[in-house]
Amino acid sequence: MANSESIKQYLIEGKKPYLENDDNNGTILMLSGAWGSGKTHFWKNIIEKDLIPKIKAKKKSYVFVSLYGKDSIKDIENEILQKAYSFLYESDNDLIKKASSVFTKSVDFIPKISFFGFEIDAKNIAKLKDELSNKEKLHKASEALSNGIVCFDDFERKSSKIDLNDLFGFITNLTENFQTKTIIITKQEAFLSDDKSIFNTVKEKSVNKFILYSPSVEELFDVIYQNDKYKLLKSYKTTILDAIQLSEEKNARIYIQVLNNCLEYVEKIKDVNERTIYLLTFTTIIFVKYNLLIRLTEIAQKIPYIRDSEIKIFPDFYIKIPENILYSLKTLNTKTLAVMEVFLHDLKHQYSLGDSKTLPTEVLKDNFLYIETNKDKLFILYKYFYHQEYFSTNDIEIVNKISGFIESGILLEE
Repeated sequence: MANSESIKQYLIEGKKPYLENDDNNGTILMLSGAWGSGKTHFWKNIIEKDLIPKIKAKKKSYVFVSLYGKDSIKDIENEILQKAYSFLYESDNDLIKKASSVFTKSVDFIPKISFFGFEIDAKNIAKLKDELSNKEKLHKASEALSNGIVCFDDFERKSSKIDLNDLFGFITNLTENFQTKTIIITKQEAFLSDDKSIFNTVKEKSVNKFILYSPSVEELFDVIYQNDKYKLLKSYKTTILDAIQLSEEKNARIYIQVLNNCLEYVEKIKDVNERTIYLLTFTTIIFVKYNLLIRLTEIAQKIPYIRDSEIKIFPDFYIKIPENILYSLKTLNTKTLAVMEVFLHDLKHQYSLGDSKTLPTEVLKDNFLYIETNKDKLFILYKYFYHQEYFSTNDIEIVNKISGFIESGILLEE
C-alpha cells in the first residue's frame, strides 16, 4: 500500500483509527518528512477533510496552529483557546464575536478596530454584545479542547525567541492536562546545532508515536492533483506526471506551480498539445527550483581538440561556460543525478582527469570555484542537454514563448 494511503488508513479510516481512538488521548504523534514532501498539504487536504466532521459530531474541538511568526508561548496558548472556542461556538465570518473575544487583547488597549476599511469602536462592540461572560467563554473553550485534537505545524520555523525546551514543555502539559491527541508536523531534520541536540533529546521523552510521510512522486502528485480546479487538465495528467518523474523532483510547492501554470496555459492558449504541456512542466520546474529561465537557441557546440563543431540545441547561457568545463560535462557519466552534491563531486573529478593537471594551482582553484558558483546552470545543462536530450529544434519557439510567460507571470488570452 502507498505511504500516504497507509497513513490515511492508520489515522482516520482503519479499524479503531488513531485519531478516533480514545485510548490515544493524552498522546503526542509526530508526522515528519523531507522538506517539500507535502506534509502540510496532505494533512490539510486529505486528513482534515474527513477528520473535522467527525470531531464536530463529538462536540469536541480541532485546532490547527502554525508556529511560524509566533514570538511567545502566550501567543500560541491564546490562539489555541481562541480556535478551540471558535470551532464549536463561532461561525468563521462572525467578526463582532471574534473582535470582542476574551482571547484577544483587552478592548482598553484597542480603542478602534478596522474591518474592511470601516473603523468600529471596540468598547462599543463590547457593550453591544449579548453573550457569555469571559469566564464562561474560557470554560467552554477548555471544555471543547478536552479530548480534542491539536495540530502544530511549521515546528522548525518557530521564533528564536521561543526556547525549544519551553515549547516542548508547553505541548506536553497541554496534552496531559486536556488529554488531547496532539500532532506535530515537522521536517525529518528539523533543527541544527544546539537546537538539534535538544530536539532529539526532548522528542524521545515527549513524543509517543512517530510516522514518516514519504510519498512517491506519483503519490505526492495525486494528492496535489485532487484539487477540483485541476479537472480541466485531465487529458494532460499523464503527460505532466511523466515530465515530473523524468525531472526526479519531489516537492509539493513545485507541483502546485506546475499545475497552476499548465491550467492557465490550457485556459488561455488555443491549440495546446501534449508536447507544449510537457515542455511547460520542465521549464516551470527548472525556474521554480533553480531560478533559471530556459531560452533555447541553436549553437555550434564547443568541443576541445576537435576542429569541426556540431550544431545543437542549448540554453543561451551555454556560450558563457569555459570550454574545458563543457568538455568535462560532455564526458561525464554520473548515475546519481537527483543529488547535487554527487554531481558536483563527479564533475570536479572528471575535470581533474583532463588537462587541468597542467594548469597552475590558482587557475585550478578558480575553475573549481566557477563550478561551485555556477552549479545550478551546469547541473541543468548536463541533466537536460548532455545526459539526456529533452529538447529539439522544433521546441525552440514554444519553449522561448513559455519562458516569457514564466518570467513575466503574464499570459494574455489568445
